[in-house]
Amino acid sequence: MSLTRQLGIGFTFVLMLVFFGTVWININSTRHYINDQLASHAQDTATSLGLSISPYLGNKSDLHIIDTMLNAIFDRGYYQSIVLKSMDGTVILEKRNPPKPDAVPDWFTHWFALSPPVAETEINTGWTLGGVLTVTSHPGLGYAQLWDTAKQTFWLTLGLFIIGIVLLAALLRVITVPVKAVMRAAERISQRRFIPIAEVPKTKELNLMVRAINKMAGILNAQHKELTAQAETYYQTAYVDPLTQLGNKLALDNELARLFSDPEEAPTGVLVLIRLSSLSYVNEVHGAQAADSYIRLVAGIVTEHARALSARVFRPRGADFAVLIRALPEATCDAWISNLADALRAHSQPSYNHGCAHIGGAYYSADMNSLSLIEHADAALTAARSTPQKWLMASSIALRQSHQQWRDELARVIRTNAVDIVLQPIQSMDGKLQMTECLARCKADTGDTYLPMAQLMAEAEKLQIAGKLDKLILDEILRLVVQDTTASSILSLAINLSTLSIADSSILDEIITTLNKIRKLTSSIVVE
Repeated sequence: MSLTRQLGIGFTFVLMLVFFGTVWININSTRHYINDQLASHAQDTATSLGLSISPYLGNKSDLHIIDTMLNAIFDRGYYQSIVLKSMDGTVILEKRNPPKPDAVPDWFTHWFALSPPVAETEINTGWTLGGVLTVTSHPGLGYAQLWDTAKQTFWLTLGLFIIGIVLLAALLRVITVPVKAVMRAAERISQRRFIPIAEVPKTKELNLMVRAINKMAGILNAQHKELTAQAETYYQTAYVDPLTQLGNKLALDNELARLFSDPEEAPTGVLVLIRLSSLSYVNEVHGAQAADSYIRLVAGIVTEHARALSARVFRPRGADFAVLIRALPEATCDAWISNLADALRAHSQPSYNHGCAHIGGAYYSADMNSLSLIEHADAALTAARSTPQKWLMASSIALRQSHQQWRDELARVIRTNAVDIVLQPIQSMDGKLQMTECLARCKADTGDTYLPMAQLMAEAEKLQIAGKLDKLILDEILRLVVQDTTASSILSLAINLSTLSIADSSILDEIITTLNKIRKLTSSIVVE
């Protein structure tokens, strides 16, 4: 029950008690007063009338005079009964009126009955008592007067009661309006809306309460703004890349965790990774400012293309961007990635020695997890660097493995010398042998199949193992040339080396030594 209803019911109950109590006390007081007046009236009449008829009481011939005197008094209507008795109790004369009052409800006479007392006086006839005169006042006039008084008291008290109810309602409004305003302000504060109460009441206690709420709202508003600013700063630090204002790796991880947290949603879509192919070179040769411009350029291109699909863009690492696209058909995805690759290629500059960027993507579904999705997309990204179009989907590559699995695979190949060399003759248009190219194949762990060399070399370069792998291939070529007399008679031998192997100073000397050994067994060595 609300405070207004409790106060209203309580004050109304009190006013009703006052109302009925006032009416009851007033009517009872009037009733007692009328009873006293009737008693006094009857006694005065009995005394005066007794003195008037005492000279005629002893003589029967004068009885008509006494009757005339009694009629003169009785006919005025103020008396219920006048009875003249002898000393032995014999009624000499008797006058009576009906006791029921006119125009007064029966219930009123029942609840507020008047009891007019009987007044007696003894009448002397000379030196002896001649009779007893009994006078009873009529209550009708008293009832009428009491009824009028009751009605006047009722209506007056009822009017005061109504005025009191109206004043009570106004008082409750004065009290409850600020209280309700405080309640609404508290609800707004709980909703983080710190709007002060505009109307401040003049009542001292309510004024202090409203001012206290307004002061608290102001303090909380200032604290909320400060905490919001701090939270925004923390969010920017934790989840936003400061250079591009895109989500960072933590933001991407959280998004993927939410994506795969509810299997019932059956998420489908594409994770696209974009890597800046020449960022390291630009940063080393042209400086950090040029590298930042390079990053912002690619960020703008990727963001503009992602906006068409309502996709989110992240920058999880320095040279990498990620685009998370939900519920996209494969044909649409391939076209979108192709357009993105064309746009990046169009913005390529001469300083980008390895091109602007390359792209790898992987489709995901409900039966995957975020780790496997990233591994598949990263595998496609690594393989895409060596493709002409500079983009590749994980579904197009032969072997989808994580970097750790490739690291283990390459370590096994190097440890077990799991390399085969195939010699491919290269002829001119007239059929003359120009050179023989050495092609390497790496055996899988089963021993009867081969690993995809495009992926293997890309992963070897990414994992900084290309030098060791090239050294192993050169050693195998040397062994083949030494053991095979056909191979040793080749005039010109073509060998493929990774640029990272040439750039690795720790292994460059070993590669040159091995090349010299092969050079002594053939007419010439052609290195690509």
